[in-house]
Amino acid sequence: MLTNEKPGSAYKTAATKLIKNNAAMLVLLVAVVVLIFIFAPQFFRLQNIVNVARQASATGIVAVGMTFVIITGGIDLSVGGVLAVSGIVFSLLTRFGYDIWLAIFCALLLGIIVGIVNGFGVIFWGIQPFIMTLAISSITAGLALLMCDGIPVEFTTAQSAEIDFFGNGNIGVIPGPFILFAALAVVSVVILRYVPFGRYVYSVGSSFEGARLAGVRTTRVIMLTYMICGVFAALAGVVTACRLYVGHPVAGSTMALDSIAAIVIGGTSLSGGKGSVEGTVIGVILMTVVANLLNLTGVPTYIQQIMKGIIIILAILLSIKDLKQRMKEAWRGL
Repeated sequence: MLTNEKPGSAYKTAATKLIKNNAAMLVLLVAVVVLIFIFAPQFFRLQNIVNVARQASATGIVAVGMTFVIITGGIDLSVGGVLAVSGIVFSLLTRFGYDIWLAIFCALLLGIIVGIVNGFGVIFWGIQPFIMTLAISSITAGLALLMCDGIPVEFTTAQSAEIDFFGNGNIGVIPGPFILFAALAVVSVVILRYVPFGRYVYSVGSSFEGARLAGVRTTRVIMLTYMICGVFAALAGVVTACRLYVGHPVAGSTMALDSIAAIVIGGTSLSGGKGSVEGTVIGVILMTVVANLLNLTGVPTYIQQIMKGIIIILAILLSIKDLKQRMKEAWRGL
């Protein structure tokens, strides 16, 4: 079929759609950059930007994986526990001299197993995703503490090129972990946009029963999303351990909250059927940049927690198109 569409116009259309769908977050990000220019110009030093990219990597990897689950209408609170226990498994195997790739494989396999357990509980037992993954979060966090007796597992004597790449290494000036995060984000965008599985993810989130009646294998789709989320969380555990040269049993204590915050800021609906990996990436970058700005300006940690909550609410309010109408209707109902 002939078309008058010029070469490259499809990419321009995709870029325009990305900007339109995430306009509120982009405006907020620009506002933060302006504040940085005013209050913390040292942010733009190359070393600081590299550190920000490295800091965003683990949260970004987890958030991208969880985006799949949330688009289906589910949620995964076990990512923090998976991150911790997979980091411990990786650290123990590395410390005792096992091959680095075997250690990574075992950590990722653990993430896949946890994803299967989450999916099984949600699909076959009918347990609400919030409750099921909350329970698994407690189990995995306990396993992380049990495996190392509550003591962080160091493996500094087992450093290698692979550990440096996943943790503190760079390619040029770009951190290795950020390259991994970016690569996973690009692959996830392609899957959700251009692969049938991606369309099934959105259809399940929009209408589970409608998707089932249309012939979508809903059980398989939901199970795969939890497996993706689990393996991404496990990979983030490996990245975190390589960065610190230690497997810490409480490394992922705030990971679920941080990931969900970034995903929501990125415009993904917790009710399912709407969202994008691109928005999640913007949300992760925004949260990391704000945290770095607050650190540079010497804002206390407890104030940072308050600011984080305010930013989440502000980002959501900016993304609501009919906010005024909703407020009017609510006011009439008082």
